[in-house]
Amino acid sequence: MVKLFIPILIIGLCFCSDLYIFLRYIKPAALSSHSSFFTRHSSFFKWLWWLPLVVVLALFAKFLFFNAGLEKEYTATNIFLLVMVLVCVPKILFSLFSLIPKVGTYVGLAVALLIVYIVVYGITIGFNQLKVKHITYESTSVPKAFDGYKIVQFSDGHVGSFRGPYAHLLKETMDSINAQKPDLICFVGDIQNFTPNELEAHRKAFSSLKAPDGVMTIMGNHDYSTYLKLPAKEEAAMVQRTRNTQRSFGWDLLEDEHRIIHRGNDSIYIIGEENWGLPPFPQFGDIKKAVGDIAKTLDKNKQTPTLSIMLSHDPNAWRHHIMPVIKPDITLAGHTHGTQFGLFGWSPSSMVYDEWGGEYYYNGNGNDNGNSVSRMTTEERPTLLSVSTGFGGNFPFRFGMPREIVVITLKKK
Repeated sequence: MVKLFIPILIIGLCFCSDLYIFLRYIKPAALSSHSSFFTRHSSFFKWLWWLPLVVVLALFAKFLFFNAGLEKEYTATNIFLLVMVLVCVPKILFSLFSLIPKVGTYVGLAVALLIVYIVVYGITIGFNQLKVKHITYESTSVPKAFDGYKIVQFSDGHVGSFRGPYAHLLKETMDSINAQKPDLICFVGDIQNFTPNELEAHRKAFSSLKAPDGVMTIMGNHDYSTYLKLPAKEEAAMVQRTRNTQRSFGWDLLEDEHRIIHRGNDSIYIIGEENWGLPPFPQFGDIKKAVGDIAKTLDKNKQTPTLSIMLSHDPNAWRHHIMPVIKPDITLAGHTHGTQFGLFGWSPSSMVYDEWGGEYYYNGNGNDNGNSVSRMTTEERPTLLSVSTGFGGNFPFRFGMPREIVVITLKKK
């Protein structure tokens, strides 16, 4: 019942706002003696006014009584959400603002039109945009042979959303990654919305990714199919299919393990762990197992440059789970999407996550949420967290938060 509360509340408010606007604006206009196109077709417009609410109620009833599962209901769910945010929410806000004396109607209309603009822009131009972000990581921990080494980070594919008018965008994203001519490609989780069935339509595009040191990947919270609420045995089989499918692309899936990349006598370490996030997200990651026998090699007191790169889907893991155990030079994360909405550099994600998008350098100061993390960063050996806001989304919408891939170039200091 808790999950039903919010949609029921919005539907209830939508009905109240529809009734209020109808009685205050539409009915008086229809009864007006002034002859106009509206008055001549008043019956049609009166019925048309209630149509969005009827669609929302019909879809809600479908989900409530004939639910076929999230994957099969994906299109219907998107239509439901689109009508809610494109029609119902603007009506509710208009009704509230119109209660303000004198200017309320005009303010309400402006707010409603702004919401409509944001939604229409977000599902058209906004979701089509792709940003290539460049970061130069300069440190004494970069081995000489890896000076100029290029890594592409991408995350949160949610490829079930790349269908219909958005289907071509996934291939274009993979082409953009290859165009960077990376030495290594790292995907940091959430390749699917719900099931591995979504991946098959994009097998060719994913398999086209090429880099000398390959594509390394980890699992995100969506990749465990937990949102489908399947019996344990079916869920385990589904998760294994997701793992196998990624490997079939030629990707190297890291399951609480690490890899060593060599260039002559120099090397860097790539560590990947299962998803670990703060509740309600799953905490499967085992950082000690992932690091394994290289823990001593990564000791910051050693004179020999040794670069470590950590792949961990949820940025909360960096502060709460990774740093108390190991101090990686670079951690790559995703998960937040930047809520797929930004305004003048602000995102609602900042209200939930300490690190939600962009670059973060830890210097041992500030709040570490009670973790006994010692000061270990200097100007010579910075510790970087790069949080990608992703290139997909459960819902194909982005406003002020374009889809992105991140290019990190290593530089010997």
